[in-house]
Amino acid sequence: MGPVDATLTGMCVTSGAAWAALVSRRAPDGPWRTAARGLLGGAGAFGIALAAYDLLQIAGADPSWDELLGGGRGAVLAAVGIGLVEEGAKLVGIVLALPRPAQPAAAMRTTVAVAAVFAALESALTMRGAPRALAAAHAALAPAAHAILSAPLGFAVAAAARRRAAWPWIAAALAASVALHALADLSLASPRWGHWGYAAALLAPVLAAFLHARRWRARSLTSRPALPAPGGAPRRRPR
Repeated sequence: MGPVDATLTGMCVTSGAAWAALVSRRAPDGPWRTAARGLLGGAGAFGIALAAYDLLQIAGADPSWDELLGGGRGAVLAAVGIGLVEEGAKLVGIVLALPRPAQPAAAMRTTVAVAAVFAALESALTMRGAPRALAAAHAALAPAAHAILSAPLGFAVAAAARRRAAWPWIAAALAASVALHALADLSLASPRWGHWGYAAALLAPVLAAFLHARRWRARSLTSRPALPAPGGAPRRRPR
C-alpha cells in the first residue's frame, strides 16, 4: 500500500470535514452534530468498501482500473463492480448516519456529507504519488462528484423518510447510482469520449434534481389558497 503521505492525508481530511460542515451549517438539530454524523457515516462507508474489495480479492473477482483500461466486457463488469461496492457502501453509511426520526432534508444533508467524506478518504488512498496540485484538486472536487453520483440514493432515502412504502425505490436508486458511477469510471478510462461521458454522468442527476425542484415548486404554488384582492374578489398568488 505504500507509506502514508501526511500532507495528502491532511488535505483530504480537511476537504471531507469542510464539505460535511458546509452541508450541515443550517441543520435544525445542530450543525456540529449533523457534520459529525456525516463524518462517521462516510468513514464507515469507506471501511465497508475496503472490506468488500478485500473479500472480492480473496474470491478472485477484484475489479480494478487495469480491467477498466483494458476495455471490452471486462471493463464494463469491473465498472459495475466498483459502482456496486462504493455506492452500496455509501448507502449503508447514509442509513447508519441518518437521524431518527428522519426528515427529507436531513436525508439529503446526510447523503451529501457521507459521500463527500467517502470521496475524501478515497482520495487519500488513491492519489498517493500524484503531483501535489493534481492531488489537491482531486481532494477538493471529488467530494462534489461523489455526492452527485449518490444523489439518487438521497432522493430515495428522503422518500423513505416520508412513507414506509418507499423501500423498493431505494433498490432502484441504488441501481441508478451504480449505473452513473460505472459510466463515470468507464468514461475516465476512455481517451476518446471520456470527458463527454463523465460530464453526462454528473449532469444527469443535477438535471433530475432541477426538474424535481421545479415540479415541487409548481405544486406548492398551485396548492396555496387565493389571496383576497382589495375589492374583495380573490386573486391568485403570483408565480
